[in-house]
Amino acid sequence: MLVISARVEVAPADAEAYIAGAQKIIEPTRAEQGCQLYGLARDISEPNVVWISEQWDSEADLFAHLKTPHIAEFLELTSALTVIDMNAIRYDVAAAGPLQIPQD
Repeated sequence: MLVISARVEVAPADAEAYIAGAQKIIEPTRAEQGCQLYGLARDISEPNVVWISEQWDSEADLFAHLKTPHIAEFLELTSALTVIDMNAIRYDVAAAGPLQIPQD
């Protein structure tokens, strides 16, 4: 499994446009082959920051996603916005399971 965690900071004036564009890619992305999870969330402390969480079956599935028309359209939209900072981290996960919180 491949996991992506990304933090995107856009100019405050562009936050609403970024969110509106991002909302359009969620449903088609979730329907793609190999997509286990795809979520975007606005940071509750910094409203111009968006967190992106993704889980893919494989790198091939992720790369196919990046070539879809809806992502091309989103990237075109965001090219006209001011992205202050973007940090994306890739994780290759060998095993996953529920988090068990210790009981004292």
